[in-house]
Amino acid sequence: MLRWFRVHDPDGDAWYWFEVGDGGWALRQAVFEAALPIPVSDPSAPLIDGVVGGASVAASADDLARVREEFGLPGVQFYEAVYGVLSEGPVNAPESATGATRAEFEQAWHTALRHRHFSRYDTGPLPVGTRVSGTVIALPWDAGRTGLFVDIGSVAHGFVDQLDLPRNPQQWPQVGTVVSLEVTTLRVDLYSLFGWTNIQVRLRPVHNA
Repeated sequence: MLRWFRVHDPDGDAWYWFEVGDGGWALRQAVFEAALPIPVSDPSAPLIDGVVGGASVAASADDLARVREEFGLPGVQFYEAVYGVLSEGPVNAPESATGATRAEFEQAWHTALRHRHFSRYDTGPLPVGTRVSGTVIALPWDAGRTGLFVDIGSVAHGFVDQLDLPRNPQQWPQVGTVVSLEVTTLRVDLYSLFGWTNIQVRLRPVHNA
């Protein structure tokens, strides 16, 4: 049987939202911290009681299991860098916990996901700003269109957007070229309908001094 509740931590001014199943194990968890900026501004979005700032966690046990099965520990590290760390073991609701409906939890949950999708990722295997080298492996849309893929020796796919490449397609690096790059953001996408999972590191070229 599913239950939903939220708990306020007055010391850190944070709200912890939980969806728990049998045995009290957390199935999904969202955490909002007053000290974190809200990365997505949506003036038309309704105010949600228990959302005090930006989300530091929007983690799902099912999603984490999928990533672990497909990519192992490296995939888990990328997932936790993007979505935060899910509580381990049974979650005991304290007396101060406030019950929530499924609709209330879903609203908070999708808000947390939106926050995490637009956050800066400073932890994990490849924090934003990390310098790496990689080999161009594909220009699937031809030079000058969309971008190119780079092998950076990771379970994550490296991608360079066309906006970070020269405007002249003839100046784009060709397949087999080794390039110096900087991490700009991470993406961990899980498409439940098709059971498809993708970990992508967004990159931009840098020039060594």
